[in-house]
Amino acid sequence: MDIRYLESLISVAETGSIAGAARVQNLTPAAVGQRIAILEKHFGATLLNRNTHKAIPTETCLNLLPKARRIVSEFNRMSSEIEASGLAGKFNLGAISTALTGILPGTIRQLAQVAPKLVLQIKPGTSNSLFSDLSERRIDAAIIALPPYALPRSFTVETLRIEPLVLLSRNAHGNNAREKLEQNPYICYDAQSWGGLKALQYLKDRKIRVDPFYELDALEAIEKLVLQGMGVSLVPQWAGLDLDRPGLDAEIIDNQRYCRKVVLMTMNDNARQPVIDALLLALRSSEET
Repeated sequence: MDIRYLESLISVAETGSIAGAARVQNLTPAAVGQRIAILEKHFGATLLNRNTHKAIPTETCLNLLPKARRIVSEFNRMSSEIEASGLAGKFNLGAISTALTGILPGTIRQLAQVAPKLVLQIKPGTSNSLFSDLSERRIDAAIIALPPYALPRSFTVETLRIEPLVLLSRNAHGNNAREKLEQNPYICYDAQSWGGLKALQYLKDRKIRVDPFYELDALEAIEKLVLQGMGVSLVPQWAGLDLDRPGLDAEIIDNQRYCRKVVLMTMNDNARQPVIDALLLALRSSEET
């Protein structure tokens, strides 16, 4: 059986639809559907409950998925074992949006030079969702904000960036941070996100009352709203944020308590350590350039 059929099944289960899996795998929905049909015929069981928009794994499918993930992982690992350096095969990396546009482009270029046979599959997501993917071993590593709680010893964490909190504004009312936050509409960095918790803590510690105008977990979009004069916002100084951009007023909150740590997180028993080491080296080199 072609290992790609199992990859399609896993992708459908993770995205929730055949169309979603098709986009992830760069296939047509018909091709993904055909692969699932072949698997169902092979196992003699229905694997997905389908409707117009969703494809929900059946109980049989849910029982198969952990083994399917292990098989795919082992298959991909075979390529790295054949390559003396271990830098080959597929490696699944999760990354938050600011890493995708900030530190990853340079990292990918450097990694391609030292590991030309490595296929880096990048999955975007929030810190929370990617941490869950890593815990369930759906990905090999994740670039995320450090969780706001103690981690089990089964995880390895490497700090990539320490990002101070920044107050962004444009032509705002007020002469200082408190006045700007209280006298202008507030564009809220999603308080449910791990990075957004830092901004919320700052407001609570100083008993600053704000008037939320928008709340979203998209830092680049928040920057655009501020530049359009829609309000002010407290955000981490992510890679790619240009504090000297014309029209943008930025005030750094000089307090480590409110900094967001962006980390590379892996499982301790990950068998792809040569790739992780190369990835970490490329990430650090990219930050220095």
